[in-house]
Amino acid sequence: MKPLDRVVVLDLTRFLAGPYCTLLLAGLGAEVIRVEAPAGDPYRDRPPFGGPSGASLVRQTDDDVAFAILHRARGKKSITLNLRAPAGVELFRRLCAHADVVVENFLPGTLETMGLGFPVLQAANPRLILCSISGFGQRGPYRDWRAFDPIVQAMSGISSITGYPDRPPVRCGAAISDTAASLYGVIGVLAALRARERTGQGDWVDVAMLDGSFFLLADVLEYVAAGAAPERLGNGHPGTVPFNVYRARDGWITLCAVTADEWRHVLRALGREDLAADPRFDASAASRQAHREEIDALVQDWVAGRTVVEAVGTFQTHHVPAGPVRDLREALEDEHLRAREMVVALEHPTRGPIPGAKGVGMPIKFLHHPAAFDAPAPTLGAHNADVYGRLLGLGAAELETLRADGVI
Repeated sequence: MKPLDRVVVLDLTRFLAGPYCTLLLAGLGAEVIRVEAPAGDPYRDRPPFGGPSGASLVRQTDDDVAFAILHRARGKKSITLNLRAPAGVELFRRLCAHADVVVENFLPGTLETMGLGFPVLQAANPRLILCSISGFGQRGPYRDWRAFDPIVQAMSGISSITGYPDRPPVRCGAAISDTAASLYGVIGVLAALRARERTGQGDWVDVAMLDGSFFLLADVLEYVAAGAAPERLGNGHPGTVPFNVYRARDGWITLCAVTADEWRHVLRALGREDLAADPRFDASAASRQAHREEIDALVQDWVAGRTVVEAVGTFQTHHVPAGPVRDLREALEDEHLRAREMVVALEHPTRGPIPGAKGVGMPIKFLHHPAAFDAPAPTLGAHNADVYGRLLGLGAAELETLRADGVI
């Protein structure tokens, strides 16, 4: 039995932060029911696509499904519902009476305009938990601003310290503001479920991408609070040296020596323990920061004469945190990620595994409970009969009427 077995989640999300939140909830065992407009999620028509012939940047057959759906809707169910129609709003209220959680990432105020604000949902089910993920949260001066990941990275300060000092600010290549928000959403839902066990009362979880991204900067803000000027250091770190990437004969490695002991281990790995007596290479953090260029040059000269495997192996043998810099194709082939079941085959909802298509696995592991995305992404409305019949008692004739009226 999975940890969230028998928890019912109504999923109103789209784009990235919301769907990743509900993807994790599904992997933890919740019954996640995607509520899509009758026309489907707009991302169903967004490339790339996967189908019987494999993966492609263009749709090759009518059976091809967008990777965004194949990847983010695994383990979920799909129903169609028109929330712009009064009958659709009423059906959703009825569904809420049978649910534990609603997750949405609309612009703040959108649910209220639909007639589905938190007080309405609570009236339908006092135990219901609403998780709202948005760019700037449900209150504050920026509440009504629209945002995507790059905007939040810029406004949080992440972009200001990413890149090199002689170039413009850069966003992190991964959508960290989106994905971090999805994690905070899961944490909030789990905490609200735990609190409900004591109180019997649901809650409203308010997750702002800006809040979460600002929280990610905690270690850098510690230096700023102490008077250090925030700056772009490329792959460096304001508080420790060596902390950088270095070119080997056949690629790049990254190395992080944070403590004084780790710096001593670096000197041993380089065969230069004699430098410990040199004031420029003192083990104190202040001394190392003051001689950043000399230390980086010392490490670079040694790494340059070795392969990636040789350099990383030597550092790790001497208890120095180091690793190869890999591109995404190499990461997909990584033996450790595969052993951890973090690289998994993507499946078409009706045709099975898609040739060559890989996705990410469940990042949370348990000793005594399974956790995984067990089923492929569903086709649009694949679970209408199941969900509406099982939760609301609607029969085939009633569903056909709702279809004809454009409600589902």
